[in-house]
Amino acid sequence: MAEVATIPVDWQWAPRPAEEAPRRIVLIELGLLDPATRTALFETPGITAWPLLQDDEQPHLTAEGPWLFEVTPASMSQLAVEDALGGGLHAWLESRVDISRLASQLAPAMVAYPVGEPPALLRFYLPQVIRQLHAETHADWHYSLFGGIEQWWWPADDSSWQPLGAMPEQVSLESPWKLTLSTELYQALQGDPEVRTATRVLTQQYPELFAGVCACARSQRVEAALLAATEAGLVQRGERLAYVYRRLLAENQER
Repeated sequence: MAEVATIPVDWQWAPRPAEEAPRRIVLIELGLLDPATRTALFETPGITAWPLLQDDEQPHLTAEGPWLFEVTPASMSQLAVEDALGGGLHAWLESRVDISRLASQLAPAMVAYPVGEPPALLRFYLPQVIRQLHAETHADWHYSLFGGIEQWWWPADDSSWQPLGAMPEQVSLESPWKLTLSTELYQALQGDPEVRTATRVLTQQYPELFAGVCACARSQRVEAALLAATEAGLVQRGERLAYVYRRLLAENQER
């Protein structure tokens, strides 16, 4: 297989014997894919799919949210050429746990329970979020979230896939668990408040700025523009927001 960006390089050059290898599972957020790509994904032979969100009262969360797709060597080769997966592809997992059980294990992480605040949906699988959660090795939920996962690969900015690192050796228990977060950790997971606010305002008022940009990358573009505003010496909120707007608009025109 020629080297491709959609799967970890380690798997391409040194595949392990099938009888010894753990399952290979990809985590994809369907809402970031176009309809044709979603259809093609589910029709790929050799793929087993399972949603992380199942809410009868909010079916769109299932239809557009994250899914686990277990692949065979053949189906993984086919996924490798699906450039349309783009920003929807958030992680590759290695695990010997059955995909339905693994989905049940990961599902509670979709809802964060910050101390003193109401529960909130959390895209825990985003690279900047899962890395912080993985670092909380002493948290009472760490074993529940990562147990039974032999490796978690996340996409770096240079298009390479990086491993999170050491995982709990034991398989996670099947009992329900909650992702209880301290105020400090919850704020850290949400990122810079100015970036969040600017991204929300610009997305609502000027959605054309983010045409063709996946939701997971919007805040990154805004953050880079705000850093440029700081370097330009701008300190007033209105000035900084206007600067970000002009910069993003100029970047779009240069494409």
